[in-house]
Amino acid sequence: MPWPRRLFFITTLLALPAALLAAGLDEAPEYVSARQALADGLPAVAGVKAERLLKRKGWTRVETRQIATFAAEAWTRAEESARVLALAEAYDLNDESFWRGQALALAGDLPAARKILTEEDTSPQQPRTRLLLAQILAALGDNAAAHVEIAPLLTSTDESLRNHAQLLQTEIGINEGRTEAALSATAGDAATHYLRARALLQSGQIIPAQDALQSVLASTSGGERMHQAAILLQAETLLRQKQAAQAQDHLLKFLDATADSRLWLEAFALLDKAHQNLKEPRTLPEAVLRWLSAGNAAQQQPDPPPALAEATTEFRGHAIYLTAQWLAAGKRDDEAVSLLEALIQLHPGHPRLSDAMRRAMEIHADHHIDARVLTLAEAWRKQFSTASATVDFAAGSILFRRGEHRQALQLFQNAANVATTLTERRRALFNAAMTAILASDFTLYQSLLGQLEIVTNAAAVGKESNDSAATLELEKAMFLAAGRKSEAEPALRAFIRAYPNHPRFADACIALTEWMLLSVPPRIQDARTTLESATAAELTPAQRQRMDYTRLWLHDAAGDLKALVTEGAAFLKAWPQSALLTEVRMKIASAHYRLEDFANARTEFEIIARDYPDTPHAETALYFAAMSASSVMSAEGRIRALAIWEELAQKSGPLAVAARRQQALSERLQGNHAPAIAALDKVLAMKSLDPEQRRMTICEKAEVLLLLGKTEPVRLDAAADLLDEFLADHSLPFMWKARAGFTLASAHHDAKRDTEALEACYNVLRAADMTPPASPADYVWFSKAGFFGVDLLEASRQWEAAARLAEQIAQRPGDRAAEARERATKIRLEHFLWDGPAPTPPKVLKLDDKIEEKPAQADKPATKSTKKSSR
Repeated sequence: MPWPRRLFFITTLLALPAALLAAGLDEAPEYVSARQALADGLPAVAGVKAERLLKRKGWTRVETRQIATFAAEAWTRAEESARVLALAEAYDLNDESFWRGQALALAGDLPAARKILTEEDTSPQQPRTRLLLAQILAALGDNAAAHVEIAPLLTSTDESLRNHAQLLQTEIGINEGRTEAALSATAGDAATHYLRARALLQSGQIIPAQDALQSVLASTSGGERMHQAAILLQAETLLRQKQAAQAQDHLLKFLDATADSRLWLEAFALLDKAHQNLKEPRTLPEAVLRWLSAGNAAQQQPDPPPALAEATTEFRGHAIYLTAQWLAAGKRDDEAVSLLEALIQLHPGHPRLSDAMRRAMEIHADHHIDARVLTLAEAWRKQFSTASATVDFAAGSILFRRGEHRQALQLFQNAANVATTLTERRRALFNAAMTAILASDFTLYQSLLGQLEIVTNAAAVGKESNDSAATLELEKAMFLAAGRKSEAEPALRAFIRAYPNHPRFADACIALTEWMLLSVPPRIQDARTTLESATAAELTPAQRQRMDYTRLWLHDAAGDLKALVTEGAAFLKAWPQSALLTEVRMKIASAHYRLEDFANARTEFEIIARDYPDTPHAETALYFAAMSASSVMSAEGRIRALAIWEELAQKSGPLAVAARRQQALSERLQGNHAPAIAALDKVLAMKSLDPEQRRMTICEKAEVLLLLGKTEPVRLDAAADLLDEFLADHSLPFMWKARAGFTLASAHHDAKRDTEALEACYNVLRAADMTPPASPADYVWFSKAGFFGVDLLEASRQWEAAARLAEQIAQRPGDRAAEARERATKIRLEHFLWDGPAPTPPKVLKLDDKIEEKPAQADKPATKSTKKSSR
């Protein structure tokens, strides 16, 4: 509860010692009148009178200084910080750093006030300066330094100064959890009663605290702020008693009836706390909604003075910020951020401006509105020129998502350095270390890890947090696993051994399981054992869901498709809202397809396409629904498949080409060659066709033309022309030369042009001399063309050429080389084509032959045949 720290700072402000008179001023009626106005509680009147005196000429330098100092005191009491600073710029003031510090503190810029009081003077000698500095240090949370400044004042001969120092020391003690001084205080003034109430409330004595607050409210001393602070503390007592509704009503009444207050920031913070403690469902109070546009009831005046108009504007800004907080808490981000943006635009000097800008950045960042976040971050830095963990963290997160890791890393480090809480620092260090991993800066990563371990240990209570050092080690291991780095497996195993009770122990087991399943070959049994070990931990619903999903991976990798279908159905039933539903349904559908259960596969694929049309799986599911439909061998299935492929082709998506090709294949299998040609022509007309797909489609078109040529001879010429044009591209890979060459040979043969057919086969074998077959596909078409050429030569009784061609095929390593060698031998033996020693043909044994064993004899030289081979 930060607001009581400000109370005595303001109380001291109203009790500042009056300025000493310079010679001659005590006789100036205008100055005496100004002093009387200040004594009568009209500081603004006193300030106006003093400034009017300053405009008169004839004052000595000492008198001018004294009048300006008095004016500064008057405007300070009137809480007009800007006018105090203007006086300090225009005139020399007595103890000028004190007045500047007072003005800056009034404006809420406590760091600047501290700087003025500690850096401009070598040391604050004046007691009131010490007291002011102590109050500022205490408000900034530097209690140790505040105690140093207070110590000399506790023995001051000035009773008022001494009392204020004692009150401040007591308040600091309460803020530090020490209530003895406040509870033992015997003075009966309102300030003492107030501090006693705070101490009693802090020690759990709620009823005595309420009694003490009643004493404050019944007192005629202490001032308006003291009474307002007591009213706010009453709300705190109600919250301590879990009476959130009563506390909210109490605060709503106070805020609606108070035209102006320096405690609005604290009052609205308490109202937020009370509202958040209400039971669900919570509704926004009507009074607060009214305040958004018109201010509170006390501010409704026909012609409000400027001061009241300014107060109303500030009050409305507080109401806007509070309502935005409530909307954000209710997950109504669009409405919340609209109000925050309105506050930023309409109230540029509001005390909540900085908070509003940072909260708007957080919401925009959550919704990935990166440009607005960066704009707000730049505007925030220009306006406030101080470091902010929230601003740097939000900007760093955006740069991180953009992949600008070096810039993000610097911002995360900045956020860690200026963080005001352990949670903020831990979060920033965690993100900085994660970014260092992605930037491959492992030296910096180790440094950040060490810092994070210190912060984690300092805040260690119960289970590890999601941004602890141990979690960072897991994230690093998972990052390595995602990149398939060899260090990933030992890192994951080390985490599993070291942190069996970590909340993310199961995540490590799942990651290691996935690593094993992606190994070549998959380590099925090790993966199954690792996954089951995760069940020993206390699992969150998200972890149990991920385990069930990973178990489907296991069945898939093990080839247990029936178990995949069964457990996939169980997953759908157990996790109906899972983000993984489409992936699981795809696995189930694919398992049915691989089991050749095409009816169920079609059903599952069509469910995915229908129910998840905006997911990346939708088009793939639709494609395989068509594949499944065409595989059931029914007329309805084939018609439905053609309709689906036409739909996919019309979308011009990534599967458009494949869909057109399937159309052509389906028509071809059904013997509908003309529609197949039409479908292939549509494929060739597609701009998205890559070179390999174009080559395949041309060859397929030529093959379909070949089939049509059996009844329409003119189609054979079309096929030959198409292939001749295709083969004119000398940059074709060998496989396409061989496939097109074989198809061209077939077209010529069907057209009774065997010489041209033989030429096409011969060209394939000669192409193999330049680029030998390097793959199974290359060899298939090479051997097809070669054996077809041998067949053509044998048909034309060209035995020697046929044998030579077969021998050329045999020279190329492949699964038909032996067959080609036997074919060549057979041709030479049958047609007496040996120029050298002919191989001895094997003896054919009859059933009644006896096999005689004879001693081995040396081979006799064969006589050279003088017979010429015939052509």
